[in-house]
Amino acid sequence: MPSADTKFQVLHDHYKESFAYIREREKQRDRLFLILVALFGLLAFEVLYPTALIQALPAIGVPVVNAEVDVRHLPMAVILSTTWVFVLAILLRYGKVTITIERQYAYLHKLEEKISSIIGDAEVYRREGRDYEKDYPMFSWWVWRFYTVLFPALILYATIILIGTEWKTLDTSIHSKVIDSVLALGVLISISLYRIVPFVREHWFSSGGQINEG
Repeated sequence: MPSADTKFQVLHDHYKESFAYIREREKQRDRLFLILVALFGLLAFEVLYPTALIQALPAIGVPVVNAEVDVRHLPMAVILSTTWVFVLAILLRYGKVTITIERQYAYLHKLEEKISSIIGDAEVYRREGRDYEKDYPMFSWWVWRFYTVLFPALILYATIILIGTEWKTLDTSIHSKVIDSVLALGVLISISLYRIVPFVREHWFSSGGQINEG
């Protein structure tokens, strides 16, 4: 039977490794967030100001087989569809990383509980758990709500507006618009499963199917 000191050392080392893993994933999440914002900005320019965007593009040669293609001469439909693909891909990765972080924090809290019981002090080993959530600052609360509520809602709204505008104003083929619509639908489903559905379940149907007013 391992001694209490051995158990503490093993759990403490595992705690540090888990915390380092979370920090790396948080850096990755932040980078993906910025990339996603930039992609939506680019998508907005492509849909709302396609002519100005093409004129602003530098003469960048993209190697294709044994030749180079000037990006300014690419059809707008190709540029749009490519951007939609990147938006969906980055969003999927962003959601996956964020969910991993949240699951790891829940696991980290369990480790804190276990280590606290070993050392016999319920208040010391609480950096990321109960002590962190105590007297939670209003700004931190706002940042959390922005990431979990406002940002997903903005993605939903922006996606609907952009794909609707693309159908109404852009002179691209029906095939390109259908492809972009499928990709946009993937964005809507992904962000709904990532945040909207869990948020509704947690805050409105958390009491046996009854709407939770709190």
